[in-house]
Amino acid sequence: MNKIRWMLALLPVLLLSCAESGSGAVTANAQWNLTCPSGGAVGCPGAPAETCLGVGGQRAIVGTHGERACNGDPIVAFCEAVQDVDGTRIVTLEAKVGDEFAFELHAEISETGEGPVAECDVIIIEDQTSYGGMVTGRCGREDISMDQPCKLTDVVVQGGNVSLGLECRPLINPTTALAYDVSAVGGAPTTISFANCVGF
Repeated sequence: MNKIRWMLALLPVLLLSCAESGSGAVTANAQWNLTCPSGGAVGCPGAPAETCLGVGGQRAIVGTHGERACNGDPIVAFCEAVQDVDGTRIVTLEAKVGDEFAFELHAEISETGEGPVAECDVIIIEDQTSYGGMVTGRCGREDISMDQPCKLTDVVVQGGNVSLGLECRPLINPTTALAYDVSAVGGAPTTISFANCVGF
């Protein structure tokens, strides 16, 4: 599992509820749309293939951990915050179907809010190919830029439920330098949500 850092700007929201939740299996509602980047600054792998997870570039991993997705593979839904001995909270959000498709966000935040600003990173897996990560998938609340291609909005934590808006322009594969834009259909930020998370 990759260890990736979260921006300290999200600390007040993530600390709204510190009680353990976990009243049942983790449920994910992760939906996003892939399009070729505009402007020609980076190349595109081509139009995403249509799958049972969505038409064209649309992807939807919706269900409870262990539930079978449309292609027969089980959904892997994981949402957890673990506090390290040094006071750092490691946050992991994952929704996967087999090895082909996934949304991942991993984070490290300081419980004290002191020290350097941490990073937030996103990974999208499309047809077994990874886009984003520690180098090319940085995210935060600032406007999208070359250094931070993914923007998070409307981060809400209520008990064991976590939701956030996400938009990436572009999310680049670090090996091939090919990329997709990630958003909702029409270009607005997409909403990713998890229920029955633990450690928040």
